[in-house]
Amino acid sequence: MSRLALAVRWLGPLSVLLTVLFFDLVGASVMMLVCLAVTITWRARLPAALEITTDLTLLLAAWSSVFLLYEKLEHWDLVVHFAATAVLAELAFRALERWSRLSPPGPVSHVVVVSSLGAALALVWEYLEFAGFYLVDPQVNVGYLDTMGDLAAGHAGSLVAGILGTWARQRAGAGGNPRATEPPAGTERPDSTARPAGTARPGSTARSGTVQRPGSTDEQDTTEKKD
Repeated sequence: MSRLALAVRWLGPLSVLLTVLFFDLVGASVMMLVCLAVTITWRARLPAALEITTDLTLLLAAWSSVFLLYEKLEHWDLVVHFAATAVLAELAFRALERWSRLSPPGPVSHVVVVSSLGAALALVWEYLEFAGFYLVDPQVNVGYLDTMGDLAAGHAGSLVAGILGTWARQRAGAGGNPRATEPPAGTERPDSTARPAGTARPGSTARSGTVQRPGSTDEQDTTEKKD
């Protein structure tokens, strides 16, 4: 799986090179954004399956733009918005969890955070499409129905991603290594009791070879303290 993930990572730079040689700079710029996302998926230390799925989905979205599949295939843009926003929302959540020390949320919180991130990313995507229409290529499909459909598809995809991500984590936790629940090395167990050095455990006997005599030094010390 690691070799497959490494091969998929190299598809990003290769796609940039191919679009520069055989297509236009617009397609190359889109592929450069995909390369940035591939780098983030790599540095975020995602599970191999999630990293491969994210990279391939984003590459599919970019190559669909290069080959004008959004104009040729009806509703293809909704499919891509659904899938791409889903993987990007989960990626954003994992990146926040890794680099901002986000505490692991519960199942409901996981779904809410991922779907919220997906809604924000879908909105940013529409801003970029609007900018691309006016600044780069007037063939970019924009409009009220297109924008609302893309936002709905993106939000739905992120909601599904949050649910699947929660399910995957719960499954991994249920079938994980029992040693993962052990306390870290150097820490005491919850049922352990801290004892001063040199003292015996409750109910334990004195060391063999030592006898405590009446009126020994300990008792004398106690009597002197009382005086």
